[in-house]
Amino acid sequence: MIPASAAINRGQVALTLPRLAESVPRKIVPGRLGAANASISRFLLDAKAFRDTDLPESFDDSMRACEQALAKWVAREIGPLRCLRPSFHMQVLSGLGNWVAPSHEANARDPAAYGGVEISWCEASAQEWPVGQRLEELEATLPGLGATVLHVLHRQSLHAYPLFTPEVARDFASWVYWYGEEDEETALDMHCGEDDAEREAARAEMVTRDLLDDAFPMWARTWPGRRSREQGPAGWKTIDLRKALPLLSDPRQRSIVTDASALARLRIEDGFRCDCDGEFVGFGAVLSWSESDLTTRVFDDLMQQANEGECHDRMGEFQIVLNTPSALKKWQQAMRPRFKAIGLIDRLIGALSS
Repeated sequence: MIPASAAINRGQVALTLPRLAESVPRKIVPGRLGAANASISRFLLDAKAFRDTDLPESFDDSMRACEQALAKWVAREIGPLRCLRPSFHMQVLSGLGNWVAPSHEANARDPAAYGGVEISWCEASAQEWPVGQRLEELEATLPGLGATVLHVLHRQSLHAYPLFTPEVARDFASWVYWYGEEDEETALDMHCGEDDAEREAARAEMVTRDLLDDAFPMWARTWPGRRSREQGPAGWKTIDLRKALPLLSDPRQRSIVTDASALARLRIEDGFRCDCDGEFVGFGAVLSWSESDLTTRVFDDLMQQANEGECHDRMGEFQIVLNTPSALKKWQQAMRPRFKAIGLIDRLIGALSS
């Protein structure tokens, strides 16, 4: 829209340029492609994947408009978020189940027949959240409480929204620094041999097992019942969060334990894992113990190493054939416990890091 006027005879007569209505698209889409896009949009509306009012009043790309409408539905299901930014995407599939690139379709002489859509999700921008102080306060209030809350976050996030926790940092340190071993000795053998001075110099520059162990309390980097170097054969045990709740007087701690208890009781379907090549690096958040501590160093080194090879950030994906709108409704129903978990995880991270 270009509001303008042209003056004639020193401003005596003003001519207004014509304007296009808001409903007129800015791009012209080839007829067959436009019809295919419309079939996808109609399928999603028939499946009642979202409300008609979720679609923008005007748009050039019906698939992106449907993607925006889906995002509005997801936002309603999850509720307001402070720490996490889940991002949902839609991709057109051919009748053979292959991705169809819109730019290719727009220029193709014979566009591929659309067979379905693929919905995938990931974290838009993972942030660091220091949670150590609050967890240690919980542990000091009631032994095992901080460990149990962290364990619930770790365990349930694996199914709902993966987090980079101290336990995950410990596991990935083995892959990033120690060639899959329990400590750095094999890596030092490969790079330094028997030269003691060179080994000590290299050890001082790298993430060692002792450095990692010293960065977190034992209960923060070990699953319940798992043997550790300090513990010997017996590991720590989780406590019943519902029984712990009446023992707490601090409102903040009661709120944390209430949310952790609700999260622990959720049963989350784990059938939407991505069939992707490479290392998964799509963590929803980095839970450091203190700001910019060793957790963030391991995470950054993991990202750098993974991006040098094959990696992916998809937390999940689901493919739907166009003639099965009921499959989309089943997916939406299956996602509701996951959405509830995401909301609880977000609240817990916010409370533990505040």
